[in-house]
Amino acid sequence: MKPITKYTKSGEFNIAYQIIGKGPIDILYIPGWVSNIDMMWTEPRLAAFLTRLTLFSRLILFDKRGTGLSDRSDEYSTMEERMDDIKAVMNVANSEKAVLFSHSEGGSVCLLFSKTYPERTISVIGFGIFAKRRYSEDYPWAPTDAERELSNKMIEDNWAHGDMDGLRTLVPSLAHDNGFMDWFASYLRSGASPGAALNLQKQCTHIDITGILNSIKVPTLLLFRKGDEEIKVEEGRYLADRIPNCKLVEFSGKDHLFWTGDTFPVLDEIQLFVTGSRSTKKVHYESTLDTKNSITKIESVMLDKFLYNLKVEEFASLSNKSLSTFKREFLKIFNTTPSRWLKSKRLEFAKKLLLEADLNINQICFESGFINISHFVQSFKSKYKLSPHQFKNKKLNG
Repeated sequence: MKPITKYTKSGEFNIAYQIIGKGPIDILYIPGWVSNIDMMWTEPRLAAFLTRLTLFSRLILFDKRGTGLSDRSDEYSTMEERMDDIKAVMNVANSEKAVLFSHSEGGSVCLLFSKTYPERTISVIGFGIFAKRRYSEDYPWAPTDAERELSNKMIEDNWAHGDMDGLRTLVPSLAHDNGFMDWFASYLRSGASPGAALNLQKQCTHIDITGILNSIKVPTLLLFRKGDEEIKVEEGRYLADRIPNCKLVEFSGKDHLFWTGDTFPVLDEIQLFVTGSRSTKKVHYESTLDTKNSITKIESVMLDKFLYNLKVEEFASLSNKSLSTFKREFLKIFNTTPSRWLKSKRLEFAKKLLLEADLNINQICFESGFINISHFVQSFKSKYKLSPHQFKNKKLNG
């Protein structure tokens, strides 16, 4: 469920923020280029990812000045002003110290904040972040001035409307999904007007934190997908080589968005870093895998990935099949449709967790691959004639 949006003051600016979850550790999410904290909850994958974090944390979200639901600005925001926004949100949330989780452009201010205010930073997590955004011989992955001018012109002439080919490279796993791409374009527009987006893009060119990296003392976790074309994995390696007490984890995949593609390994690494233990999902579902030698590619993919929040098209892609071929062969193998099989398999796994794991119903819902608690409860009751609560109570009472 979308949390209540509130406001706090950072200087003269109204900064929108949300708090969700009651975990023992605060995680403050520092977004990338643009964001809209209300719109985040309208995309099931993103909502599921954020909700998953609240199973072991209290999650704090905000829109930086100039974006989303916060006040707009006609001028560049300095890094000091953006750090003031972070402090203002932490103060109103009564968060003395937090894990800072950042994405893309949010990574630079996140690292700078941790260096400037180590007493308020537990640790840093950065997904697809960078040290600078202007080409140099010692940092060749950033755009050249010519590439940046071309990008600026595209924003000025065509801000996330109609032809969305430029956005598809950010999320190759869903490039074929026009429904998602339409949401993504709407999300960007809700995060910034054309002028604000261009202003933020130009501001980004001036970011350079290469000189402070070896001064960062808090534990740091860097998460990168090897095929990300927006922020190269080499940039993660550059950061990891220079930040003390830093761990770099490289994943397969090409998506620049942390909440799309195969998200389970990402969430698993975050949970391990924050809590010291991995998700229970991996432990419990290993025994469900079919290891017979005759297993097909489709069977292997489905049995290995059924707990992940993937669409049928994505399962087909992982099986190296076209969608039509995948559906046809799937019917021959399982004698049902992929959607029905996935629901049944996830409910079987949820039943297993209810019997064996010390987890609450919300945790079991997300561990089992569902992203909507009401849908999970209704589906479970339809299959087993008892709600998850009733089933768990019956088990406890013998």
